[in-house]
Amino acid sequence: MKEIQLVFFRHGIADPNVTPDHERPLTDEGIKKTRAAAEGLRKLEIPFDKILTSPWRRAAQTASILADVLMTGAPEELPELAGNRSVKELFDALSRRKPGNVLLVGHQPLLGAAVAHLLGAGDKCEVDLRKSGACAIQVESLPSRKPAILEWLLTSKQLRAFGK
Repeated sequence: MKEIQLVFFRHGIADPNVTPDHERPLTDEGIKKTRAAAEGLRKLEIPFDKILTSPWRRAAQTASILADVLMTGAPEELPELAGNRSVKELFDALSRRKPGNVLLVGHQPLLGAAVAHLLGAGDKCEVDLRKSGACAIQVESLPSRKPAILEWLLTSKQLRAFGK
């Protein structure tokens, strides 16, 4: 049975002065750092089957940058990656898709809670995924029958260093 690799990527730096929250765009610095982090992710040579993104503006912009740098198909919106959704909703949606190697672009605390859940840490824990940072998890199936394997966790700064 082929295992599933999920790479969780948090959106880049967004403008804190825009409301409503779901309309917040990336700042110029956020675009620059996200593109540089995406270059680092490209050097890891992960063959992504698709990019799934939150419909919120900053995540969709981040996913678009990732698709451009990684030369994948256009990102697909997955409403369950929005910042106001639950881990259960996210995994229910992913289990219906049979994901393969997927790059998931979204928000904290959802992404960090999803990673912690997959690793068997329970519902009260989360992994601190920084802006334009990423984390790779290997899981046998969705829904998962046993804890996943953490392959790597990289900050934006570490990804940017790979990309140079």
